Amino acid sequence: MTRTGQDSEQGTVASPVEEGRGGGRRSRHAAPEAEGSSVHDAAPRRRRPSLPLVPVLAVLLVALVAAGVWLALPLFRGDTDSPVRTDTYVEVLQAARSGVVDLTSFDAVTIDDDIEQVRRVATGDLRDESLAQLQDRRQELVDAQAVVQTEVVGAGVVAADEDSGTVLLVLQSTQQSTASPQAQVLRYRIQVELVREDGRWVLSGIQGR
Repeated sequence: MTRTGQDSEQGTVASPVEEGRGGGRRSRHAAPEAEGSSVHDAAPRRRRPSLPLVPVLAVLLVALVAAGVWLALPLFRGDTDSPVRTDTYVEVLQAARSGVVDLTSFDAVTIDDDIEQVRRVATGDLRDESLAQLQDRRQELVDAQAVVQTEVVGAGVVAADEDSGTVLLVLQSTQQSTASPQAQVLRYRIQVELVREDGRWVLSGIQGR
């Protein structure tokens, strides 16, 4: 999935910080321009089964983030001068940015593909819990034509070695559905844990900051 989003937020993540580069999911619906404001959808609303979905989407996003809270690994390793290895820094940062977008973004039109993306980018209990949340809500999301688009607006690696990494991210989530005439925009911070499995970096834990 291509990444979009160029926003930035100063002073919100540990240094070194990389902000506003390629952190967004591809847009299938028009997204609002201003954070925290109400933006009307550009296209006319089609008459579809209506559900109180905005609260559902918020709960689902919180559940996806909370699924990995207790999975967090130690942040720093005391046997080295620096917790970040330069040879793995870029790999860990890119995997965290793209993995979090795939984990927390979904579209009713492509919900099955989105579920498969979760299988690909996460591992262990984080993957199992995230899949369970999406599958349990699948029909509600489809009926209400729900769309959640996540952008990474700030990111910084705070620990990385050859087998694991820790990244802090600032996310912006835009939620839309036929149940609400207005898009809802949320911004929040998370800490992501990654591990290398079969030569690939995958998400193993997430916690709110």
